[in-house]
Amino acid sequence: MPFELRYRVYWSETDAAGIAHFTNILKIIEKAEEDLYRSKGLYNIQKDLPMRLVVKEVYAKFKSPLRWNDEVSVRVELEESRTRGLKYRFEIVNITTNSLAAEGYIVLVCTKDEGGSLKAAPCPKELIEVWKSTKNT
Repeated sequence: MPFELRYRVYWSETDAAGIAHFTNILKIIEKAEEDLYRSKGLYNIQKDLPMRLVVKEVYAKFKSPLRWNDEVSVRVELEESRTRGLKYRFEIVNITTNSLAAEGYIVLVCTKDEGGSLKAAPCPKELIEVWKSTKNT
């Protein structure tokens, strides 16, 4: 089952036109990702797991604007897992207006620090299990 949480759009996340800036929409998605880890007992993923997650790719299609004080539902779901990374889909629904606000995907790569540079590394099974829990079966 996809992981889902609700958030509210804050004034500080909007621009002069009163619309949430696209970078803040990406932050909302990242909050959902972090809350997913917390819900599964990974309170500090950078400390709890022996690797770093790096965003390799982001695709977002914005369908309708989010405005100050809108309530939103954010859903994330594993699309694909590989040895050294994963791809998850996201969907943001504006509950206030009952409309799809954004959808897309994010590709994450598991890495390790080797002499000051990041190198792709196998993802810990704990991380993959967290994401598998979001998959519709």
